[in-house]
Amino acid sequence: MTVTNVDAIVVGAGVCGLTSALCLARRGLSVRIVARRLPPDTSSCAAGAMWGPFLVGHPDAGRWARESLEVFRELAGRRAAGVRMVRGVEAAREVAVPHPWLFYTRDLEVCDESAWPGYRSAWRYTTAVVDMLAYSDHLMAELRAAGVAVEQREIASLRALVGSAPVVVNCSGSGARRLAADPALIPVRGVVVVVGNPGIDTFFAEEGAGPELTYFIPHGDTVVLGSTLETPGGAPVPETVAVERIRERCAEIEPLLRDAPVIGVRAGYRPVRDEIRLEVTSLDGQLIVHNYGHGGGGVSVSWGCAHDVASMVEACLSRIY
Repeated sequence: MTVTNVDAIVVGAGVCGLTSALCLARRGLSVRIVARRLPPDTSSCAAGAMWGPFLVGHPDAGRWARESLEVFRELAGRRAAGVRMVRGVEAAREVAVPHPWLFYTRDLEVCDESAWPGYRSAWRYTTAVVDMLAYSDHLMAELRAAGVAVEQREIASLRALVGSAPVVVNCSGSGARRLAADPALIPVRGVVVVVGNPGIDTFFAEEGAGPELTYFIPHGDTVVLGSTLETPGGAPVPETVAVERIRERCAEIEPLLRDAPVIGVRAGYRPVRDEIRLEVTSLDGQLIVHNYGHGGGGVSVSWGCAHDVASMVEACLSRIY
């Protein structure tokens, strides 16, 4: 396939792909998205989702997170965007200190952990919570308004796009293990439970990265309860068992959740990598900007990474032209 009127093709329609495509379009570039799955069927749409550090590694991750939080603060003023600023508590089962990112929230404070049995440290702050279904719809609407074409199809590898555009942007998430032949990318399955909101307006999040994490995030009429971390090769947990464990753990923290009606169960794969891959490479002469491996923090660093992607693509185009 040869496309001569496109500056960049973005592979993937998760939060990082959509955000990268939008940043490119806003810089005046012509963009096409190619993706195997589109919202609401992406892993991003299964996320909680709340701004914060989780399974994210890179020296620039703090900057990307700070830039993203600033954008989410602006988006929180738009009802249709699906973003709200919510105050809540993060707690750790060991004596711990808040992650450095949390100081970007501007109102971080240590609080008495005794209110949450089993936890030895706790802190309170206000952060962005994102209704991923509404937010993905918002991004898709922005992309349509910007003239970005979206094509749903599967590709066997990035080599299939050689010559299709001056620059290819690889935002394939867990798919990068296959498309970019990257064994360092580990797809970690997560399950969340969506329940009716019994009157909760604050979040709770457990600090850590164990196989079973406890958190609940209010999204208006619903609350997302989490979560599991299932790595490849591990013993699979039946979904019914995972759901009951998640509900029980969350109800121990907030009794109002015990009888909250289950609306749905979502599952997706977190693209975990020791370090986010954000760099320019070449494949058979095709310039490729990689932007994947965001772990459980794709939403949290999405805008910061997308800003860097746009700058990298512009630099690539300046080399070509």
